[in-house]
Amino acid sequence: MLSGKILYIDETTGIIAKGHRLYQYDKTNNSFSFLTTVKNGAYTMLSSNKYLRRLSRSEITGLYRFKDVYLIVAKKGLFVYYPTKNNYLKVFNVERGSKPLNVCFLPSGHVFFGEYFQNMEKQAVNIYGSEDNGQTWRVVYTFLDGIINHIHGVFFDKYTNRIWVTTGDRDNECIIGYTEDEFKTFIEVFRGGQEYRTCQLFFYKDFIVFGTDSQYQQNVIKKFDRETLEITELQEVQGSVIKGGQVGDVAFISTTVEPSKVNTDKYAHLWVTKDGLHWEERYKAKKDWFPATLFQFGTFEFPQYYGIDKLERLYFSGRALKGLDGKTTYIDL
Repeated sequence: MLSGKILYIDETTGIIAKGHRLYQYDKTNNSFSFLTTVKNGAYTMLSSNKYLRRLSRSEITGLYRFKDVYLIVAKKGLFVYYPTKNNYLKVFNVERGSKPLNVCFLPSGHVFFGEYFQNMEKQAVNIYGSEDNGQTWRVVYTFLDGIINHIHGVFFDKYTNRIWVTTGDRDNECIIGYTEDEFKTFIEVFRGGQEYRTCQLFFYKDFIVFGTDSQYQQNVIKKFDRETLEITELQEVQGSVIKGGQVGDVAFISTTVEPSKVNTDKYAHLWVTKDGLHWEERYKAKKDWFPATLFQFGTFEFPQYYGIDKLERLYFSGRALKGLDGKTTYIDL
């Protein structure tokens, strides 16, 4: 088990965050070397203490590599880090909400993310795009007032070159749709209630898989056929599906300990598939004793994988989980 939160993995190295301090992890000799500290005002100071970090949501949540630079997602901002120069630049100030749930990179180098904020008034919600590797950003699409609550994710589908978007949260705010022209137009495929509420999409040649993210009904991993759009339930799971990832045909999700009348399980569960259809539970950890509403829901979080065609070892970190909070471990697949 490693101290810190794993953000990035390639064939030989990883990057781990301890608060806002980033370390390079050498997988061969199990050693660490300091990279940099992301200076993000008071959030950097708060992140140095794990309790204050959880209370203030000041952790780094994502690190994405493109060419020889990294895009870092932290509270209220996006940063570009230049390893060869050992410096970084804040490239986007998040004005509404804390941070996006994910960032989507296209093979062209274009980058997209959607706004994620509470938005109980159902204000207009934006998708932002960058054509210069995250240096500058502009609004590329807007869901108008009254349509959605916020955006759960933006995802690239390598089989069709479509960009898919998922939204939430309440009835008729949950959309699964796509664009084929980088948001000049947008096509809604599904729209309705909790049955379409999702934060993760996984892409296969003939179908797309998603796990529901609901505190109101039983959560399920489902697939829909690309041609017929027929939806099939694959696996019931113990809680909301918010975190996940995919490398090749291997996909993985974490259930979230988000207490509700439906979600009563006290454990976060890690589910893995090697074909999209057959899912197996591989790991679980119990929610710690800190109040969830103040100190975050329990879940597993996953790094971004680069240059790995066949995933044989799955790394993940724990958040608000007993014995695993702020630590990293792995399972062999």
